[in-house]
Amino acid sequence: MIRFGPWSTILGMAAGFGALVALLLLNAPGNRVANRLLAALLGVAVLRLMPYVLGFAGFYDAYPWLSFAPFNFALATGPLLYLYVCRLVTPRLSRGWFWHFAPAALNLLYTLWAFSLPLDDKTRWNDAVHARWIDPVQTWAGALSLMLYFLAAARFHAHYGRWLAGAVSNPRERQPPWQRTLLLALGLWLVVTVAFDAVDTLVAPLSYYDRFPQYLAFAAIVLTLGLEGWRHAGRAYPPMGPTGPEPEPPRPRGRDWTETATRWQAAIRREGWWREPGLTLAEVAQRLGTNETYLSRALNQGLGHTFSALVNGLRVEAVQARLRQAEPGDLLSVALDCGFASKASFNRVFRDHTGMSPSAWRAAQKAENGGFTGNEATVGGDGG
Repeated sequence: MIRFGPWSTILGMAAGFGALVALLLLNAPGNRVANRLLAALLGVAVLRLMPYVLGFAGFYDAYPWLSFAPFNFALATGPLLYLYVCRLVTPRLSRGWFWHFAPAALNLLYTLWAFSLPLDDKTRWNDAVHARWIDPVQTWAGALSLMLYFLAAARFHAHYGRWLAGAVSNPRERQPPWQRTLLLALGLWLVVTVAFDAVDTLVAPLSYYDRFPQYLAFAAIVLTLGLEGWRHAGRAYPPMGPTGPEPEPPRPRGRDWTETATRWQAAIRREGWWREPGLTLAEVAQRLGTNETYLSRALNQGLGHTFSALVNGLRVEAVQARLRQAEPGDLLSVALDCGFASKASFNRVFRDHTGMSPSAWRAAQKAENGGFTGNEATVGGDGG
């Protein structure tokens, strides 16, 4: 008898929500390839819930031929996570990306073969072979695959953060925080999976009902991925090459990086490019008539600064110069006029460069100059 009770209903609602968001992501504007990978990842997560939605509702008792239905795509979860994290911030997928799904494809072929067997043959195969030998291999292969791809995705995310520091003037604002949420969610998925499978293997076999907390956690993860994935579906990030930054050319013999970097720094200062909140290394390199690799290397070896540190240093100098002149106006207006994109980035960068909050530095200048007139409003929340 088919009956949707509270357990099957809870899991079913989460699965329905995940499926709906996956369909919406397939046609979401912007990040089309990345969003389709995320839609596939959500689809895999939804399918993982389905045996328990159907099982708690009594479908397997009423229709025993549903055994071996192709719901488990655990070997595709890790590749989808890794490729999504990469494609979100790179212009294209790496060559041969489809080979990541070879294990999942082989597992699908096996599952479809077993699903197609007559019911009696299917039962005998499960009891004699599948449950004893194949199912444990599938279980731990899926967990191992997710762990390895999770580590690769986390490493790529960290690499992208380092690249941003040398490629844009406001790296904190351009980082993809949604990727951290995604990695945390899939990390939790991995931990829960391994914990329950370890108990099932090493302690005592777990029944459908014993595993309900595991799938309740999966349902919460599906809801999180759906909500956050859709919220960030259209956000664009600075694109990095598919294999990272371009390789550095050999250093020209006799090149004085300090002289070169000083000259380029003077040009950036003179032209006022630092006033542009979204300024990037590529844009400055093009204006200077060089390439990104030479510019980045000159700044690092010649001045000991990343691109973002140099540009933000010029912005802080400009703010300080205007405050020394006792210029009226609130701090946030001055900061935005000098190229800072937000109050948070201004407060953080100013403190990093001066060791003081903007309002505290301004108060010190006021005391030193004997006071000045004007609007004394400061940027709220900077700790001054």
